[in-house]
Amino acid sequence: YFGKHVAKVYRFTVPYDARVMIKNIITNGTMPVRLLSSLLQGDLGKSGRVISRFLINSTVGLGGMFDVADNEFDIKPANENMTQTLGFYDVPSGPYLVLPILGPSSVRNLIGRTADIFVSPTFLLSAPFAVSSGIAAVKKTNETSFLIDIHEDLREHSIDEYISVRDLYQQYHYFLINE
Repeated sequence: YFGKHVAKVYRFTVPYDARVMIKNIITNGTMPVRLLSSLLQGDLGKSGRVISRFLINSTVGLGGMFDVADNEFDIKPANENMTQTLGFYDVPSGPYLVLPILGPSSVRNLIGRTADIFVSPTFLLSAPFAVSSGIAAVKKTNETSFLIDIHEDLREHSIDEYISVRDLYQQYHYFLINE
């Protein structure tokens, strides 16, 4: 609840293009997570795309601010993480959970997110807790700023918001795992 209001103020004060650049930088910086996940799934095509996108966006895209790999070279993003890797190996999702700050989740997602932390650049570079927490807060706020309208539409048009969010969460993760 609190995070949504912070994200509304953030969205109002930070222009859309700047929020997209922040999203691009964070996505570019989390390349190790996507690379390890795609390698563990044995998907060399996605692994190659992850490496190519990182190299192009880190250089020509000015540290990842611009998604040159997609816009100029048509190299589509590979949205991979350890939760998807666990799903790939048929680890059951477990019960659906709604957690403070983290939002919708499952037991498999919690395990996957924890594994992602150990491959994240902030962990690998031994960033101080304040730095890694700040980056995580910016990432979550920025992500939420893009989802506010969707959440409000869902709240307004669903019979049961909890069930609708749960179903969307489960369908989205099913899609990612089977992609």
